[in-house]
Amino acid sequence: MTQDARASRSGAPLLWTWEALRYRGSGWWLDAALPRSPLGLLVVACALPIAWFAAGYGLTADPAAFLATHDVTGQLWFFPLHVISLRIVGGLWGSGLRPSLDGLALDPAAQRRIRRGALGTWASLGAIAACAFFIVRDCWFGLTPDATSGLVPFDDPAMWDMAALGRPVHVMMLGLWCVEWLMFGYLLWLQVWILVAWTRELRKVSYGDRLGEVLVGNGYRQALTLFSKTTSVSLVFALGNVGFIAFTGELIPREVVEIEGVGDFLREMSDLLSTSLLFVLTLVAAFAFVRVLRGSLTKAVNARYAKADDAALAELTRPLEPTGELATDVALLRARANAQSRLLRALVFQREVTIVGSSTMATMVAKAILPLATAALKLRKLLGP
Repeated sequence: MTQDARASRSGAPLLWTWEALRYRGSGWWLDAALPRSPLGLLVVACALPIAWFAAGYGLTADPAAFLATHDVTGQLWFFPLHVISLRIVGGLWGSGLRPSLDGLALDPAAQRRIRRGALGTWASLGAIAACAFFIVRDCWFGLTPDATSGLVPFDDPAMWDMAALGRPVHVMMLGLWCVEWLMFGYLLWLQVWILVAWTRELRKVSYGDRLGEVLVGNGYRQALTLFSKTTSVSLVFALGNVGFIAFTGELIPREVVEIEGVGDFLREMSDLLSTSLLFVLTLVAAFAFVRVLRGSLTKAVNARYAKADDAALAELTRPLEPTGELATDVALLRARANAQSRLLRALVFQREVTIVGSSTMATMVAKAILPLATAALKLRKLLGP
């Protein structure tokens, strides 16, 4: 089967392909503002940081210091990573959300409620809410003078040491960081929305006659595939984030930074905190989704087959004794076959319920190990034995 055929069958574009960079109707403000075509997206993703870099070079008070600042030069590749991650995830959800909701047998009203918060304006507002802490933190931290030195972190030689760049460049950097935080906010908001809205709707759904379609027909796998692909993009984004803070020398805090508890970590290590928070929420949301889905499916299986199982077992425990009458014996055989069929269907459904999401969750945990282990090791080093 070709890549295009597999993409069409899944309802979402494959990752890491040219077509994955095409706009697919997420309705997110930033995604919709970017060019629709893959080529246009890549041109803008590269042109914007280059234009920002050129403007900063023209405004800076010290061009040599500007070119030697890793926080500045690193944006030439770090910003495009944000843009590409945003577009791929927006494409996944723009084209893959409806098949995922259909596969879960959610009614139209439930689907509208989930779509309202995952796509379009409400998702953009959710992204702003999700990244608000990080934007406020950076602005407050970057512009507030230290009580001891009287210098803002931009000017403090022990911190960012960017006094030579000048105040206009400082403001430009804060502006760029705010845009990048908003792109990150979309990734974080999706996990919040899975945890809140998806699980709420699954608790209310009644599968009834669509149990076979959802379970045996693997309808539920559409949603899990969507979550797993989103985690793959988040992993690439996280690795780029770790690479950026290592490149800028902030992977290990400067000596002036004191980390003595969670509060200090929240204030001083926002980049690593954001990556950790994204993957913690990703795993929590996925586990909650699988748990609630299994509960709803188990309830449906029990409601549909509990009485039938009792009748089938009673039928199977009776000896099958031929009467010599063809019509009677055929009826007995039919009853026995129906009883066996009911038990087989019940066993199949119960087995499917027990394995729902198992392989996907294992894969998502594996993807989360590296960023979460990096954060854990760093915290251990910072806080000491």
